[in-house]
Amino acid sequence: MMHIRNGQLTLIICTLLYASFCQGGQLGATLSLPLYAKEPTPINGFQFMLSYDPRYTAWHQVNLYFDGGFSHLTTDTPVTTINIYSAAPVVRYAFERHGIMRPFLDLSIGLAYLNHTHLGHRNLGIHMAFQDRIGIGALFGEAERWSLGLQAMHYSNAHLSSHNSGITIPLVLNMGYRF
Repeated sequence: MMHIRNGQLTLIICTLLYASFCQGGQLGATLSLPLYAKEPTPINGFQFMLSYDPRYTAWHQVNLYFDGGFSHLTTDTPVTTINIYSAAPVVRYAFERHGIMRPFLDLSIGLAYLNHTHLGHRNLGIHMAFQDRIGIGALFGEAERWSLGLQAMHYSNAHLSSHNSGITIPLVLNMGYRF
């Protein structure tokens, strides 16, 4: 079993910070809260993500950036907790600016490590999963540092295991800031 230790997580964060400041990229942080869960219900918890935008992956209104996250989810049917570590590329399409905001659409498929293979009555199969996300939102302010959005999120092992119940959260609130 693969376990990410605090030292490894610190190394990842320091690498992102170093790359951001030395290469002219931009670092960001996002806090996400599940508002409505489908499988299992209910789900409480949070996701904290650090993002790195190398700034050279933009093409017209399309941009590619990368994020790494930690999620802590709980359900009370029966009471169980799961921690999820994830890393993913994100494709963002930014629409034309309207006043103080710029709307966007995000699409992402990444990898995730689940510290448990069960959440509630759901058998997730194995520790490895894919994290799929689609979201809408807006960047705010003159420098577009603040963001607010909604997304749908799904974790699944894509039938790499005989058990593949997955976790589906169709409504997640995102609040972010880019440094």
